[in-house]
Amino acid sequence: MAPNGQRLRLEVAQLAAAYPGLRIAQDDSWVLIPEFRLPAGWEPVLTTVLVIVPATYPECAPDGFFLGSLLRRHDGTVLSRPGHYFYDYKNPYSGLGYVWYCLEDPDRQWDPLADSLLTFVEAIRTYLGTAD
Repeated sequence: MAPNGQRLRLEVAQLAAAYPGLRIAQDDSWVLIPEFRLPAGWEPVLTTVLVIVPATYPECAPDGFFLGSLLRRHDGTVLSRPGHYFYDYKNPYSGLGYVWYCLEDPDRQWDPLADSLLTFVEAIRTYLGTAD
């Protein structure tokens, strides 16, 4: 296993403590969190999150993630394509019920020495808590 793969596997093991059922592809190309607790304001309260790990990880961050496509706001309205929630764009998993959620880093603030899959997952939670 390459050193980057060892790092990823260590980070996945740390995440697994908080996310039972977490899975990683044999080739380290994706990480699946089956019961990701969403921040306040979402229904249902749990969804699946799929993160595609770039081949250049950890030098480059993932540029987004996939969420279940049946998410709603607590007021019952359908979540209708907010700024970074895409049904078809960059989404080979739409037929499986996933929606692409862009979480790119345009200012290149990702630091492979300080950031990790753990900080990326926390960024997902933070972003979903403030998303339009």
